[in-house]
Amino acid sequence: MHITYRTARAEDLAPATRIVQDAYNDLRVRHGLTPSIALGPPLFQTFSFAEPSSNLWVAEADGALQGFAFAWMRQRFWFLAQLFVQPGMQSMGIGQALLSRIIRHAEENGAENRALITMAYNTASTGLYIRNGLYPREPLLRLVAPAPLVAERIATPGLEAVPIEPWPGPREWLDGIDEAVLGFRRESHHAFQLGGVAARALRLEQAGRPVGYAYVSGAGHVGPLAVSPGVEAVEALKAAVRGALEVQPKQVSMVVPGKADRMLDVAFRLGFQIDEPFVLLSARPFGDWSRYLPSNPGFM
Repeated sequence: MHITYRTARAEDLAPATRIVQDAYNDLRVRHGLTPSIALGPPLFQTFSFAEPSSNLWVAEADGALQGFAFAWMRQRFWFLAQLFVQPGMQSMGIGQALLSRIIRHAEENGAENRALITMAYNTASTGLYIRNGLYPREPLLRLVAPAPLVAERIATPGLEAVPIEPWPGPREWLDGIDEAVLGFRRESHHAFQLGGVAARALRLEQAGRPVGYAYVSGAGHVGPLAVSPGVEAVEALKAAVRGALEVQPKQVSMVVPGKADRMLDVAFRLGFQIDEPFVLLSARPFGDWSRYLPSNPGFM
């Protein structure tokens, strides 16, 4: 079978999303988990496709897509959002071929760091990333809990949560928090969330000044969440969870780093349980993972 590689076109994004769904669910089933990834529109991929700093590649054979790789950049930070190969094609070197091409994008654009998040049980891919200079840095746990149970146990937070106005508007405070917590700004990612993707966008305030932010999906997922240094991250978590309950979901979920031990303690007291383990890999350490909850492996 002859495999060709090319940069993605707009019409590739929907079939590429099906590859992501098929490969992710196949991996879960092979590890004794139930399929959980539903097919949805490629919103973030389409948003990123229009950004010059993003890079999207596909592998093609016999007129059909067999693999998909997608990376975004913010300042000098490069992030591999997705790299998936169609089940049945994963032993043909497609993953390495796509990764080599998309890493070239990082090098050509002067990336000072490269990172990604993958499933912790995805040992084959983790080995691939290590061979390409990306090393495990931080365990991440996706946690879930029934919303009624959380509502019974949640206490009043020490921070106030107020809605963030829709984009555009003055957002310097968001930039300051991101630079302090992550080491780079992500203005366009906030534009994506505030453009109607997030069900709730919350500015976390202490004594009237912004000290954090949190986004909540319509399904009750919290993230990303970031808290300024010197502010109690647990109070930010409680404020974000209360915000999630206001969308009246069946369950609340979030991705919590291992370094955020106090947030993990609070989450388990609220009734959260581990749903899926992830791991953050990067070329160099970055960020304060005791005060940042990523949204998902692609958005970070």
